[in-house]
Parts: sequence; C-alpha cells; structure tokens
Amino acid sequence: MKRKTWACLCLAALTGAIVLLSALVIAVDPFQVYRLAAHYVPPIDNTTQVYANAGIVRSYDYDSAIVGTSVTENFRPSQMDEVLGGRFIKLCTSAGTAYNHALLLSLAFETHDVRRIVYGLDVYSLIAGLTETGSDVPMYLYDHNPFNDAAYWLNRSVLGSFLPRCLRTWGQTQDDSIRDSMYCWAGRDVYGLAALYNAQFTAPQEVYPADRYVSAALANLNTHILPFVADHPETQFDFFFPPYSAAEWSSMQSKGTLESMLTLRGLCYDALSACSNVTVHDFAAREDWVLDLNNYKDTLHYGQWINDAIVEAIADGSCAVTDRAQLDAATAQLRAWAGALMSAGRWIYQGD
Repeated sequence: MKRKTWACLCLAALTGAIVLLSALVIAVDPFQVYRLAAHYVPPIDNTTQVYANAGIVRSYDYDSAIVGTSVTENFRPSQMDEVLGGRFIKLCTSAGTAYNHALLLSLAFETHDVRRIVYGLDVYSLIAGLTETGSDVPMYLYDHNPFNDAAYWLNRSVLGSFLPRCLRTWGQTQDDSIRDSMYCWAGRDVYGLAALYNAQFTAPQEVYPADRYVSAALANLNTHILPFVADHPETQFDFFFPPYSAAEWSSMQSKGTLESMLTLRGLCYDALSACSNVTVHDFAAREDWVLDLNNYKDTLHYGQWINDAIVEAIADGSCAVTDRAQLDAATAQLRAWAGALMSAGRWIYQGD
C-alpha cells in the first residue's frame, strides 16, 4: 500500500472515530446540556458540580432558584415549593464566587421565566476578583458558541468516566427527588464540639482596615448582582446573610479581617435594600443557632434543619431587615461575640 493511501486511510479512520465519539456524547449528553436526561440517571454530585450546573440551569423545569455557595447545598427545593410557592431548583456552587453565581443567573433568566431567587450572601463570595471562580469552570458549556462544545464531546473524563456512568444506568429515569438530593451533604458529618477543628481564638498578628474589601465587593455587586435585580423587576429576590457560627467571626478576628468582613454587611444592605423587588434577611445573629455548635460541622457550615428553618423565616419575614439600624445592631452583636471568644481564648457557648 502506498504511503499516501495509508495516510488517507488513517486520517479517515481518525476522523470517523472523532465523529462517532462526538455523536455518542451529543446523543447521550451526560450533563444534560442539550436536553433533560430521559433514559439514564445523570452524574450529578459534588465532584461534577461545575459541569452538571450547566445542564441543570438550562434543562430542568423550574420558575425559582436557590443561589449560593456550599451553605445553600442542603436546601430542599421540595420544601421551598411548599412554603414559598413555585418550583425551585438548586443553582449552587461550592466555594463559589459572585461570578460563579452570575454565570448561572444569566442562563437561568435566558432560558426560564423566573419568579423568585433566594440568594445566599456569603461575604467570602464577594471579595473575589470579577472574573475569578471558586474552581475551574468549563466556560464552553456556559456560552452560546456551539463549536467550542467539542471540548465537551471529546473530553477525556466525559468519555472515560461520565459517559460509561450514564450507560450503566440506561433504562432508568431520574425522579423529582433529584432536586433535593443534588449536591446535598446532609447527614455525612459530626456536629458539636468537633466543629471547632478550624476555629481560631488567638489575637491577630495584623489587623486589616475596615475598607480592605470594599472596592472588590462593590465591583461584584455592580457587575454580578445588581444588574439582574434591575433588569428583572418582575422577579422577587430574597437575599440572606447566612448564619455562620460565632466561632467563624472569632476566626476572622484572629486573622485580622473581622471589621473588613463586617463592613460588607452594611455595604450589601445599602446597595440592595433600595430595590423594590428585594428583601434582605439577616440570620447571622440568630443566637439560638449561631451559639450552639450542635448546629455545625465546622465554624461555617450548618445542618439541614437550619436550611429548613431559613425557608420558614423567609416565608414569614421574621428575619427581614427593615432598616440599617437593625442590621447595624446585629453587626454589633457579631462583633461582641467574637470579642468575648477572643478574650476567653476558647469556645464559651453551647455545644456537646
């Protein structure tokens, strides 16, 4: 066989293999980017989140969403449907930044009529750079360019791991309970004094200025949050400050960042409260929650029963912030608890 003929045959075989593999991925669509999975159980878990979210936000049936970091992963959309009305989906990104959340919000509003957004205002997500993400995001799944989807069709992990996972469950169908189970880590951890493993109660070596993160937070608010509020007056936005344990605020003080983080609370409230379609809820100083370590697996992450209670409180408005003085009083309480823990050098509140 002549070299030219051999080369042409090899090229044809390679091209055929590429086309075949691409067609298989497109047909099965492991991450539901093109359509909802009908014949298999999709690979949705905490290790596939940034991939699975691209399909969830596009393909699932919903008119409301919970948006946020890992502290929102234990919400139950089924409960939110019942208490808040509508049909909820999780659009959560562990360690996500405001940019992560904006990517999902953008696709949600493009593909669905959204009546309500419940958004966890995690102060850590507001201090990242404007284009910074919590983990590597496959941007080709979030844009509108069909040609760069080749990175999905010929992805080594998709072909070697996720496609086979789909094929192994072929013939099965996902039921509605997947809305609650996706990304949920409830029931896997120990709560109580074990939560203090990452706590700090020592004096800071350096104290950063209160305005350290103001410019970054303002940029994120103005770029990744406020435009959605302004562009969608028909949508109700419920922003909430999550209930970190008091040990988290003490740890911030140990790192010298307490005042710079507390400043962001007022900054967010001032920016958001002026919008007629926004309600701000503050759970940060809920004493019955944040002073009891039985609610926490670490200083930041609380149990699912707190997520359930947050939904109830959003529904009845019991923790809605009505003016800046109310927010400032809660901020002063957080500062006082952090100071008391710092003075004691240990945890002094509840916890088994």
